[in-house]
Amino acid sequence: MYQKIPLKPHPTGWYVVSASHELKEGDILTRKFCGKEIIIFRTQSGKACVSDAHCPHMGAHFAHGGMVEGETIKCPFHHFCFDTQGNCTATGYGTKPSPKMKLSIWHYREKNGFIICWFDESGREPYWEVPDIGNDGFSEIMTMDLDLKSHPQETTENSVDIGHFSIVHGYSNVDVIRPLLTDGHYLSSRYTMSRKADFVGSKKLMRTEFDVHVWGLGYSFVEVDIPEFGMKSRQYVFPSPTSDGRINLKLGMSIRLEQPGKIFALLALLPREFLTKLILPRAFKGYCNDVSQDFKVWENKIYIDPPALAKGDGPVAQYRMWCKQFYAVETVNSNVMMESTSNLSAA
Repeated sequence: MYQKIPLKPHPTGWYVVSASHELKEGDILTRKFCGKEIIIFRTQSGKACVSDAHCPHMGAHFAHGGMVEGETIKCPFHHFCFDTQGNCTATGYGTKPSPKMKLSIWHYREKNGFIICWFDESGREPYWEVPDIGNDGFSEIMTMDLDLKSHPQETTENSVDIGHFSIVHGYSNVDVIRPLLTDGHYLSSRYTMSRKADFVGSKKLMRTEFDVHVWGLGYSFVEVDIPEFGMKSRQYVFPSPTSDGRINLKLGMSIRLEQPGKIFALLALLPREFLTKLILPRAFKGYCNDVSQDFKVWENKIYIDPPALAKGDGPVAQYRMWCKQFYAVETVNSNVMMESTSNLSAA
């Protein structure tokens, strides 16, 4: 059956709504998220918070004339103030706030350099978490955002679509080191591929290993190891639903130079911090170019269910069975579904 992305537009899970470096103390950012407008603000102590965009008093938008004051956000209309728990702490009249006056606060976390927000169509509390990854000597994270006509399940499917690595991205010698594994909301796999390292000006064919980590449909990162260059990177892929049929795709990258002399011998003489600042923008540009090769496909493809899979596609069927747990309609049968998933084999 040929359909145009008939999936529910907002799967359950954690989604990135901002990079930490984008939200300075006192900032109020507006985001479209799962069909609503939300705001993200940072208090004087540095605490981030995600809430509804409109004041529950009389509906003013906090980001249009409002301000962060101490540990609260102040409405521009009547100066009602709310803390990061949603409690009204003051009114513009000097009167005692009603305990019934509450600002809706979203479930959110700030970790790994990003602010993530929980969405569940059924209103359930978060029942799993994105783990703390740790810096482990990696650089700052460069990011960029793109507005696309697509769906989180579609973009995340790239992580298991082995066939497209050579066809779309020009990799050769694609091989699976560790088959797809699923554990509840978590999915992982490991591949190796070869391609020329254009981002450092070398035309040498290099072997690269990709360790894929996926938590739900909104939070993925790939640990990339290039042994010949003594370099590792983390490539972040965060598709967040904004409205029906559209996502904000946030891309990010950080790198760790272990033996820069392997790239060019003279680089070993330069300070590691300087080299990182030199190489990171080039590597990130190459990564963004890679991802952009998928845009026309994502924005114009239809969703075929079930797909007519062929040998060489990769474990797409197993991935799609795993995805079902993130839709409210499948909740009752999620345990049965996860048992079935483990019995599927790669195409």
